[in-house]
Amino acid sequence: MRKHSCFVKSVFCAAFCAALLAPAARGEDWKFSSSFNFDTGKYGGGDRVDSVYIPFTLKRYYREGDIAVTVPYLRQSSTGQVTRVGGSPMRAARGSGGALTSSESGPGDILVRGTYIVQNEGPRSCDLSLAGTLKLPTANKNKGLGTGELDEGVGVEFAKKVSPGWTVLADGYYTIIGDPSGIDFNNQLSFDAGFSRRLREDLWLTALYATRSALLDGNADPRELSGTLDYRAADGNHYFCGLLLGLSDGSPETGLSFGLSHKFQ
Repeated sequence: MRKHSCFVKSVFCAAFCAALLAPAARGEDWKFSSSFNFDTGKYGGGDRVDSVYIPFTLKRYYREGDIAVTVPYLRQSSTGQVTRVGGSPMRAARGSGGALTSSESGPGDILVRGTYIVQNEGPRSCDLSLAGTLKLPTANKNKGLGTGELDEGVGVEFAKKVSPGWTVLADGYYTIIGDPSGIDFNNQLSFDAGFSRRLREDLWLTALYATRSALLDGNADPRELSGTLDYRAADGNHYFCGLLLGLSDGSPETGLSFGLSHKFQ
């Protein structure tokens, strides 16, 4: 399958340059966030894969969008059947495994992500943004922590506030997956939909259904449900925790996360 890498790179670079040249947002222009994420599952194989993923993200806000860079640390116990793609665990081999389980750790793939706001006309409008992503192959592929190849993606993000306490969410992405030597990965389509609900003035719940296409034909598409509670403290910090439930063999069976974020000038 022909991969239109040049087109995706051009779209992403254009959006990235437009965001850099755009005026900065007023007020809190930066955000730092980090979280601890634990996933476990068999991913359709016979051996359990446990992984810890700790991303550190710095985001810069602009009047017409934002740019974020994520530098993660990863620890994974597996037989080499599962790797990380765009920060998410994915089955990257066929068969049921059977090799000896080993634990590996180290830096993960650096993620660069930018969004450009197409429409944002008020609290009751439909918010629409274009997104571009680059996954830089900084993880050690020999340890199974990444594919060792560059990935590029584009997407659309949609949000609609239907009442003062409810917001409907839907996102779609197309990602060109880099092929390691001897492997022909499928390009990936992904989609998620859900809602954000204000439980009280300082507490929000976000629930999402997400699905992604498998990297290899014959493997199950990852599908999962996730819920996140976001507490907005008086000091301006956000504290959040989440639960993930896998709905297919392509996903982890369960996942837990917690973290914090802080905006500043």
